[in-house]
Amino acid sequence: MKEFQAYLKEGKVKKKRIEIAEAQSLITQSKERMADLHHLPLTEKNASFRFEDGYEALREALQAFLALDGYKPYSHEAVFCYALEQNLLSEAQYHQADRYREIRNDINYRGKIVTVEEAKELIEFVETLLPILENNFEQRLIENKEDL
Repeated sequence: MKEFQAYLKEGKVKKKRIEIAEAQSLITQSKERMADLHHLPLTEKNASFRFEDGYEALREALQAFLALDGYKPYSHEAVFCYALEQNLLSEAQYHQADRYREIRNDINYRGKIVTVEEAKELIEFVETLLPILENNFEQRLIENKEDL
C-alpha cells in the first residue's frame, strides 16, 4: 500500500485551500445519497447500481475530510489511503473499503454484475460507518474552528 504522500507526489492529489463549504456539501450529499438509497428497491437487476450508490456515499463522506484539510483527490485509492492514515478507517475497514473500490471499478470498467448480497453487504458497511464519520467530521469542525 502506498502512503498518502506518494499520491501527492504523483499528482493524484493536489494541495489547495481549505474548502469548508465543499466539505460540508460532500458530507451532506453522502447522507442524502444513503437516505435516497433506503427508499429504492434492491433487486438482482439493480444491485450494481445500489452498490455504486453506497460506495459513492462512503467516498463522498471520506472526501469531505480531504476538503477540510485542503486536498483535492483525483484517485479513489488516495481517498481511502488518506482515511486510513488519518484514522478515519481502521485497517480492517480500509481493506474492506478497498475491496469495494475494486468491485466498483469492475462494475464500471469490466461489466461486473453485483449480487443483491454483495450490495447489501456494502450498504450495511456504509450504514455502520457513516454516523461515525459524520460525528468525527462535526467534531473536527468544532475543534478547528479558529484554523478553518
